[in-house]
Amino acid sequence: MEEINELLGRFTFSEEESVQVVSTMEGDRIQSCESWVVGRIMATETPNREEMYRVFKSLWFTKGEVDFVALKNGVIIVKFGCLEDRSCILNLTPWLFDRCLFSMLPFENGKDLESYEFRMASLWLRIYNIPLEFMNRHTALDIGNAIGELVAINWKDQFGGWTKFMRLKFKIDVIKPLRRIVKLVNKDGSEMTGLIKYERLPDFCYFCGIIGHTLKTCTINMAESEMKGIHLKFGSC
Repeated sequence: MEEINELLGRFTFSEEESVQVVSTMEGDRIQSCESWVVGRIMATETPNREEMYRVFKSLWFTKGEVDFVALKNGVIIVKFGCLEDRSCILNLTPWLFDRCLFSMLPFENGKDLESYEFRMASLWLRIYNIPLEFMNRHTALDIGNAIGELVAINWKDQFGGWTKFMRLKFKIDVIKPLRRIVKLVNKDGSEMTGLIKYERLPDFCYFCGIIGHTLKTCTINMAESEMKGIHLKFGSC
């Protein structure tokens, strides 16, 4: 978009080209874009789109119709029938198809598609080995500042009792290696190590820890394995 605007800035327009075309689109028609979502499959190997559309439609149980429009560079516009449907589906992220993450962001009028940060996705994770006295909102916020943007907190089970772990939802950068631990330091200087376990985790690489590809297609693994033995830091096959 910036390249096009820069090119247009160098043009000299004729009188005929300078005639303005006034949009006759009604206001309510323009506002319907508010219920749209912009999405992208965060994977090196793109799954069957038509099958993905069918599966998501069957899972979402929306009040209105849902339409998918495929654009360039793997970007997909999801047109919900109303804002309520869009809000509900976004709140239930992450959405996976064939173990691939479908990153979704609210559509913004006038925003260039290349400006959407699909790399930032919301994931639920559990942090184990946290002492009971640290199972509170303040600790959750401290951890949030260290890991990423904290979206939600939930450490109680279905009966209202406390669980053995702290359950948090974060916006994380999916093109960075997954974090495996978090270190907490008490006021007296003592250190505690919390173990991180992710919920509904998409396919990721056991070698580099990045979401979107597996060990077989990891370019880092291909380069480094020629020099030394493969060490799987993020799991095992």
